[in-house]
Order: sequence, then structure tokens, then C-alpha cells
Amino acid sequence: MTSRVLHLVSRLQPGGRGQTLWPTVLALADAGVPQSLVLTDQRDAAQARLMLPAGVRLCDSNAGRAGLPAVRQAATALRSELAGEPILAVHVHGLTAGLLGRHVLRGSSVQAPMFFHLDSDTLAARIVRGLDRSAFLVQRNRVDALDPSGREQPGGLSSPVDEVYFNTTRAEAESPLIVTTGQPDDLVYAQAFVQLAVMLTGLRPALTFGWIGDATPAVQQMLQAAQIRLMRGADVTDRAEALRRAWVYVSPDPAGSDARGMAEAMAVGVPCLGRQVPAYRALIVHALSGYLCNRNNDLIAALARLVESAALRHEMGNAAHTRARHRHGRHRFRASMLLAHGLSPVPVLRSGVVPTPSGVLRSKEPVSVV
Repeated sequence: MTSRVLHLVSRLQPGGRGQTLWPTVLALADAGVPQSLVLTDQRDAAQARLMLPAGVRLCDSNAGRAGLPAVRQAATALRSELAGEPILAVHVHGLTAGLLGRHVLRGSSVQAPMFFHLDSDTLAARIVRGLDRSAFLVQRNRVDALDPSGREQPGGLSSPVDEVYFNTTRAEAESPLIVTTGQPDDLVYAQAFVQLAVMLTGLRPALTFGWIGDATPAVQQMLQAAQIRLMRGADVTDRAEALRRAWVYVSPDPAGSDARGMAEAMAVGVPCLGRQVPAYRALIVHALSGYLCNRNNDLIAALARLVESAALRHEMGNAAHTRARHRHGRHRFRASMLLAHGLSPVPVLRSGVVPTPSGVLRSKEPVSVV
């Protein structure tokens, strides 16, 4: 029997579930994955019939237009679908669907993974706590694993990296510029960056250090004392402009609190240095797209190698850009959606050849992955 993906939807509404429902349905349809869709509100049936691509089955019901009877009928329809053909995965779109799907799946022998399409990371983490199956959070342009134990997954970003960074052309400053991005009031992070700058004072060629973004008076005082430039970072354009001039990006803190700044630097193509912590290990491939160092001496040695070799900076910067595009670019949604269902996204992204659920590749017209 052919496995399929089952969708349970709270409501179809402008700017709501459609933000991830339709991209998900289309990504899986492009891969030839059979799908069924259950609505919790039958007022959406006409729109669903109009929007669903061929091969996606809408599970009709005789429920009332809305309210508790409709939810009960949706639960009955969901149980019926679970008892039929094998289920590859269950996608729940919206809070009502998430709670209902969790309730029904807990009483079912089906062990398919669940994908929660929710706007809130915190809410998703609460819903999946104690769930006895794999779970994923789906938001615009991202698919991330959720841990039912409630532990935070390392390396996740709350949103994809803006395309402005990927489209920024590097133009290194004339003299070595080492930058970081810190929170305006993070004294601990600022102290770690200041310590690194002080340790490298007197190095030839002389290094310039830059702090991208705002800083409270206390942090500014620390930076000025170490002659660290405060660079504008009010918006995406400011940060991208500062990063394009950088030679190296450094996140010296052991807490791993700068995953967002590091990902943006990688998107621009700046080689990055960081500590051996989960958040940075999820971003940097050591010695390929940057360096991960436990000790200050190792960090300094890695920085010296990058400053001395333009070829190494170029090579690592290109690898960093590719890594960031793969993990946090605009194509990640569709690619990671296919990966999560055990299908390879590479043919879809490269040549318009799509995988079928059986693993046999077939050709079709090029697929848009925007």
C-alpha cells in the first residue's frame, strides 16, 4: 500500500494557515507524495477544492459549518484516515488542529511523525511535550525538529536569514577588520570580545575590531576602552554593509548566544570563528567554513591564519555562504520538507527531476523552489 501524508487544518484564512499549508502541499505534490486533507471547519471546503492540486484528496464530512460539532466530526474523519492506508506523516495547521491532532494521535497505534504549523515556538514546544513520536515545527521558510522532552534544539533560528545577506557582494576593508554582533546590553559577550581585542593588540598588520549594532552606555564604555568601533546595525542593510567589509567574524562567548549574527555573516561569505558549543557546531563545519576553538590561544591562531591568507578567507567564505544558504536560505523550506519525509531534495533543486515515494527518480518540467 502507498504511504501518504495527512493534513489537519484549523481554518483557511488570508495570512494564516495558507502561509505554510500551500507551500507544504505543493512541495510534497511535486515529489509525487499522496496526500489527504481534513478540515475542522467546513466553511473552508469550497476554497480547499479550488486550491488543492491534483492528487490531493479532500476528506468531506457532513459536519455543521463551525463550532464543536465540526471539530468532533473532524476528529472522526481523522481517525478514519489513520485507520486506512499507511501514514507517512501528519501535518497539523493551526492551534485547534494541533491540539486535536495530538489528542487523536495519542490514542492511535500509528507512529507517524507530526509536523506542527504554528507561529509560536513556545506554544509548539508546550504541545509536543511528552509526545511519543518525532515532531517538527514548520514556519515560513523553516522546518526544525522539536524535542518532546522540552529541551531546546541547538542551532535553530527563529526565522530564515534575509536574502539581502546572500545577495551582498564582499568588499574587504583595506586593513584587517574583525567584527561581531552582540546584544546591546550583553556585558559578558562584550567582555569576551574586548578580551580578544586586547590580546591581539600590537599584532602586525594591525587589526581593527568592530561591534555591529547598538550598545548600552556600559557596553559602549567597554568597547571604547579597547578601541573597538561601534558599527551601525539598525536594520538588515546596515548589518550587511558592515559584514561585507569584514575579514573575519568572531563569536568568542562560550554561551553560544550569537547564532543569528554568525549565520548572517556566513550568508555574506565571511569566514567565522566560534567556540565548540552546540549552537555554533550546528552552523560551522570546522576547518571548512570556519574554525571552532575551545581555548583563546587556538582562537588567536585560527584568526592569524585567516588574516595572513586571502586565499583561505576566500575559500572558507565561499563554504560559509553555501552552508548558510543550505541551512537558512529561502529554498530551505521545500528542501527540508522533503528531507523530513525521507525524500532527497537535491534533484528538485538542481534539475527538475523529482523523487517518487518509492525512491525511483522521474523527470518532469523544472519546479519552482522560490
